[in-house]
Amino acid sequence: MRQAESVAVRWQTYRPWLGTLIRLALAAIWIWASVSKLSSPRTFVQTVRAYDVTWEWLSKAIGYGLPVIELIVGIMLALGIAVRLAAAISAVLFLIFLIGIIQAAARGIQLECGCFGGGGLTASGTSYTLDILRDIGLLILAGYLVYWSYTRISLDEFLARNDGVDLPSAKRMRSDQGQRKYNAMLESKRKAARERALWLNGSLGVLIILIGLIGVGVQSNRAKIEGSLTAAHASVSNGVTFGKKAAATVDVYEDFQCPNCLNFEKAVHTQLDKDVRANKAQVRFHTLAFLDASSNGNKYSTRAANAALCAADASVDDFVAYHNILYGKYKDKQVQPAEGGSGRTNRELEQYASAIGLSGGTLTTFDGCVANQNHKALVEAITEHASAHGVNATPTIKVNGKSISPTLAAWNKAIADALKKGPAPDPSKTPTPTPTPSATTSATTTKSPTPTASASR
Repeated sequence: MRQAESVAVRWQTYRPWLGTLIRLALAAIWIWASVSKLSSPRTFVQTVRAYDVTWEWLSKAIGYGLPVIELIVGIMLALGIAVRLAAAISAVLFLIFLIGIIQAAARGIQLECGCFGGGGLTASGTSYTLDILRDIGLLILAGYLVYWSYTRISLDEFLARNDGVDLPSAKRMRSDQGQRKYNAMLESKRKAARERALWLNGSLGVLIILIGLIGVGVQSNRAKIEGSLTAAHASVSNGVTFGKKAAATVDVYEDFQCPNCLNFEKAVHTQLDKDVRANKAQVRFHTLAFLDASSNGNKYSTRAANAALCAADASVDDFVAYHNILYGKYKDKQVQPAEGGSGRTNRELEQYASAIGLSGGTLTTFDGCVANQNHKALVEAITEHASAHGVNATPTIKVNGKSISPTLAAWNKAIADALKKGPAPDPSKTPTPTPTPSATTSATTTKSPTPTASASR
């Protein structure tokens, strides 16, 4: 019996300190998670969309507002103020995260959770086991603080410093009047503590909502794209259009660092080019930048897409030729860097322009466009437009608005079906010439406008 009492006493002594460690650990996790997301609000909205479970307005509300809420909860836990409220919010958020990951796993969606920035769909295989176990563990820790919210080194402890009632002498406690007086004082302190907690939690709850709404507005404003969105042969909604109007209008959403895009390019490149030149298909290339985080910080996806649009300034044929070399080889070396690699340098991107035949003033203009990233804002806008319209994976290929698998068989069937319903092809009598491959490039990187449709987020 005494041993059990001793264990209970030790638990009562150590429990607030255990709660303190849990509180500070959760505070660090929330602050880390929020800071990593606050720096790139538009990217986090795209990550939320990748889960494919929320309406567009809700995706933006979560993308802009969640990092702010996480930061507030982290600060509350770090200070130890309204710990039970902060822990309850934490538990709800961890439960939502857990449901989101489980439904993504059940639906076969391959994505990185974006819990600490980045995130979104990925081309590489994804295992959700660690994510699920982590969220379950964090949910248990938050539940501990909800149940045992009293911790040390906290504002809650400071505010409760006068809540205790000294136990009267044994003589006073032996009388009914003494016991009633003690119990009345005890109940009075408890009531005051409950009222204080009610007002404090209510005030902080309202404050969290207000700051969250303000945060949504601030983050929304920070997510605005600044810079020129105009280009000679490209637009936000249609990207770069290759070919005349045809029975099949094909939208190709791609990322130049996406390995699945490269696979699609290798499979469909030749047939796509033939169908465009035969006026069976018109292809609109949407150059996205989903995989910037996969190039060790040098943002290859954005820089490569920008370079392709710089080539489009010269002509659509130059864009297609440059597009092809980004998915082809240069001096017998595969141009597309491995996902997670360092990407290609601007100097290399400039060399590819020479390889497709740009020279003189056109090449000088191209080099300046690449160095200054003249079309960076346009790349951002094309990416955001695609994400907002449900394109969260690359490659995504749509024929007359209907998504198809990124395979040659699916391509041929979709084009054939479109020809049955659409106008007969009317190929140009004088087809666009296909320039001879550069001596420094392999035959797969000819300046021939060989449209491609690939991108894997």
